[in-house]
Amino acid sequence: MRKPAPLADRRLYNPGAVIVSEGDEGYSLYLIETGSVEVFKTLPTGETILGRIGKGGIFGEMALVDDSKRMASVRAAELTTCQIFPREYFQYRLGRSDKLIQALMRIFTGHIRSLTQLQADVGAGEVQRPNYIFTQNDVLDD
Repeated sequence: MRKPAPLADRRLYNPGAVIVSEGDEGYSLYLIETGSVEVFKTLPTGETILGRIGKGGIFGEMALVDDSKRMASVRAAELTTCQIFPREYFQYRLGRSDKLIQALMRIFTGHIRSLTQLQADVGAGEVQRPNYIFTQNDVLDD
């Protein structure tokens, strides 16, 4: 596999601009160069802020790790500049890492998704632990 270009784009977002939306496909990850963003979920009872990410932080990576849809929306909390890395570049870099590291990233991403859902659904019931089944080939080098 040929190494793809690392940087697809750099964008400036005005305060309040939605950068990624919950439920969308994940095609890229974002590195915050300046400013900050809010991560939020929209629930029947209204909006829940899950956190804030500032300069040097990343978001959007989880959808690239586990090929799931975006679990939350992200909007600029102030004037924010992001570098946008495409899925292909992320997959290239991840594919070059140790299989154990790849498996751990999938496990951690599953745990984060479960905890985030619990945070959003406080008191709504038990969070089910993801059922990961890995073979020896998934975690050991050839």
